[in-house]
Amino acid sequence: MTEQPSSLYGTQPEPPRPAPPGLVDQIAGVFTAPVELFQRLNKAPSWGWALGAIIVLSLVIAVVWGLKVDVDELMRPALERNPKVQAAQIDTIIDVYRKFILPAGAASALFITPVMMAVLGFFYWLVGKALPQDQPPTYRQALSAAVVPGLVKLPLMLLIAAICLMRPIGGLPPDRIAPTSLGYFLRPESLRLQAALFNVELFRLAEAVLAFLALRYLVRMKTAGALICVLLPLCLGIGLSMMRAQ
Repeated sequence: MTEQPSSLYGTQPEPPRPAPPGLVDQIAGVFTAPVELFQRLNKAPSWGWALGAIIVLSLVIAVVWGLKVDVDELMRPALERNPKVQAAQIDTIIDVYRKFILPAGAASALFITPVMMAVLGFFYWLVGKALPQDQPPTYRQALSAAVVPGLVKLPLMLLIAAICLMRPIGGLPPDRIAPTSLGYFLRPESLRLQAALFNVELFRLAEAVLAFLALRYLVRMKTAGALICVLLPLCLGIGLSMMRAQ
């Protein structure tokens, strides 16, 4: 038997796939209409341009900060507090670090940043598979959810680069330069508490909120899964920064 046409007018053409939002739309969307943006990305995942923008600005910060930071002021206090480091070794360690701080920062921006995004996207994908709202997500959707919320930090990255160019920064690391965290205004004696306060940062919190929305509306994950995906990296980041503060 011959197949019958699906309608009186024959087989209907498939509707065109929606175009993914471009970089400008994504940047505007995370500030003005994040839910609508993530719903569009659910149908047409896109992460390449956003990741490229984040890498470029991370590289700019790495270069500008690496050229301006006082390496001696940055490292000497921590080395002097470390009982495993002998006093005679401190100057040698600082000299070696001074030579590698710029290429190491550039390599981190170019390679570590995309690797971390890929790992975070894989984590989102696994949790999304385990706790889907309806259909399990694709890895492209999960990777888009890992990358695009980071666009909210572009103004902070530009601010850090501008401050580095405009005034001396001493031995401050990049995350302690801009006045956007509690740690910038509150300086307790405890180094670990200081590290925790620097993690209470305006743009980082905004990124966490956007990540939650992305997981709900882009990855289509249950609320419990979205909370796990947002809170676990936050707690790990705070814990690691407190462990490093000695």
